[in-house]
Amino acid sequence: MKILVSEYNGFCGGVKAAVLKADKILNDDKKLYSYGEIIHNKDVVEKLKDKGMVIVDDLPKDNDARFLIRSHGVGKHIYDLLEEKNIEVVDATCVKVKKIHKIVEEFKNKDYNIIIVGDENHPEVQGIAGWCNNEADIIKNPEELKNIIEPSKKYCLVCQTTFNLNIFEEILKTIEINNYSNIIVYNTICEATRKRQEACVALASKCTVMLIVGGKNSSNTKKLYELSKELCKNTFLIENYKEIPYNYIDKNTIVGVSAGASAPDWIIEEVINMLENLNNNMNEKNEQAEHVEQVEQVEQAEFDELEQVEPGVFEQAEPVGYPEYAEENEQAEETEEADAAEQSEQAEKVNSMHELLENYGGVVYIRIGEKVKGTVIYVSPDAVSVNINYKSDGIITRDEFSLTEVSDLTEVVKEGDEIEAIVVKISDQDGNVVLTRKPLEEQKLWDELEQIRIQGEIIEIPIIEASQYGIYGKLKGIKGFIPRNQISINRNVDPSEYVGKTLKVKILETKNKKGRRQLVLTSRAVEKLEKESKDKEVWETIKEGEIYEGTVKNLQDYGAFVEINGIDGLLHINEIAWTRIKHPSEVLKTGDKINVKVKNVDKENKRLSLSYKATVKSPWAKFLDKYQKGDTVTGVVTRIVDFGAFVKVDDIECLLHIKDLDWARTEKVTDVLQEGQEVTAKILSITRKDRKVGLGLKQLTEHPFDVYAKTLNKDDIIQVEVTR
Repeated sequence: MKILVSEYNGFCGGVKAAVLKADKILNDDKKLYSYGEIIHNKDVVEKLKDKGMVIVDDLPKDNDARFLIRSHGVGKHIYDLLEEKNIEVVDATCVKVKKIHKIVEEFKNKDYNIIIVGDENHPEVQGIAGWCNNEADIIKNPEELKNIIEPSKKYCLVCQTTFNLNIFEEILKTIEINNYSNIIVYNTICEATRKRQEACVALASKCTVMLIVGGKNSSNTKKLYELSKELCKNTFLIENYKEIPYNYIDKNTIVGVSAGASAPDWIIEEVINMLENLNNNMNEKNEQAEHVEQVEQVEQAEFDELEQVEPGVFEQAEPVGYPEYAEENEQAEETEEADAAEQSEQAEKVNSMHELLENYGGVVYIRIGEKVKGTVIYVSPDAVSVNINYKSDGIITRDEFSLTEVSDLTEVVKEGDEIEAIVVKISDQDGNVVLTRKPLEEQKLWDELEQIRIQGEIIEIPIIEASQYGIYGKLKGIKGFIPRNQISINRNVDPSEYVGKTLKVKILETKNKKGRRQLVLTSRAVEKLEKESKDKEVWETIKEGEIYEGTVKNLQDYGAFVEINGIDGLLHINEIAWTRIKHPSEVLKTGDKINVKVKNVDKENKRLSLSYKATVKSPWAKFLDKYQKGDTVTGVVTRIVDFGAFVKVDDIECLLHIKDLDWARTEKVTDVLQEGQEVTAKILSITRKDRKVGLGLKQLTEHPFDVYAKTLNKDDIIQVEVTR
């Protein structure tokens, strides 16, 4: 085996400075709060927490405590709040991130639109957005850039320091090709990130196995993994030496080691030391038996490309070397039972050294990843010693004994018990064989889950976290994934709203197309079954002519869809209002609770016709209740015609004839009225059959002749003018 280490590895300057600051304060026995995990590496975080660091997601109430801002940085409003509360700040923001903050704040003040290239869920990106009032457009590829650019606007583009260099270069090419001259670009990818990515790519092209060391929730580590995976298919992201995929490594393997900025030197050194020990162990075995067969390689756990599924987050790892080794053990047992002639023939096909060691002293030959059987010889609360017929005893710690938490091993196992386990390490620092039972329990659990899938059982699981791709829950200790499109029959869902809830689910898959373990669930299918059952009941009880309360679900040009007891009915635009409307939004809006009358029920085709206007009085009925002939009314002139004007009174158009405008002869209606004019008139007639109302304007005043006549007496002499 050949071991190659990347030229650029481990902590970048910003991360290293942040960790050192935190460590120094904690060593002085001072209380320290960290706004989120200081680094995306659980081993480092746990060490700092053991020293007393408290991880918070909000400002501490203890004003006497020190508040550490991690290297990712935070938004401006956090600084303002800290100053307002007079909390002592330990600012460990990376200087390169601070530079981005200044750029964003400066250009936002100049009325530029800010574009951030990066992961919208990453704390660094969220912090950057906080320096432009969270009004930035966050993109992660050239296509998203094209969708937001408007020629009339000016933009300033910055990038997450740990972003994928190749994708960022594609974005720059897009800007150049499309001649986006209204974008000012700042390449803010960290130089350390660039060097690590370039060195990783160079190394991956030379290796048959690549180990990327770092936190699995670390952005820069994930980028290294993605880049390496393109060149070396056997690329693994590991957090420490315990996750080394031994079943992929043999004497001919070229192993490359690269580490993200979240990996401290001591973790990298542990991985390298473990590989060197493994190499030495292999060399010793090769000297003893040149014909020892190599372990069959197990394909790396890769995820199927599910629609909208976040890669690399929910597939469960196979137990190391198991069940491949189980098959080999069975072959060995069959060989022992065969007759002498068959043993001689099989000796050329199986591991000769394995057989040789078993024949001398009854000591078995073991390998990493192999399943072994033994007898418990000692139990303490934290560990179990097992006689496995090897030169050293096996040891199983409390953490490796079971998938479920065990507080005291003496309560679950006793001396003399027969036990099965998987070999993790041939020799620890005390010379014991390190064993684990977790893979065996996991295998049993997966078998149970497969039976649940086959039988189509509905089960309940708690939802523990969410991402933009879906939600995650725990089922019998196994982390399962519900893709976003399998959460609900309602496609417009917010995954974060489901965290903390319990959902009914069915199992879609326990393996992907390559046969690797993968627990994919669906709550949508259960919801659909429940809805179908409820809908059936509703269709059996709903009646024509009845009035029901419903909820407006959505509006279309031709009407609205209203949900009644879980089923949707069509409310045609002609059935919304008694007056003519151009669009349903003139009367309704999504979410409105309204009463509707069922006009027609088509159970066969599952169609429901509704009417809203049938539940309220028509404008004509309201008019008749309110007015009668001779009443004075006020309305608005809606249109003028040659023979008069139409006046709308309480949604009823009434006719004001030209002859009733004035006692004097009127030649043109427009000499008296204009459209939009408010007028007061008298109701002259109401024709119920034709739904017509006649108005008069002149009838509000006395006839001029009658007025004049009242001023005259008999035998009065008056002066007149001859008109014709």
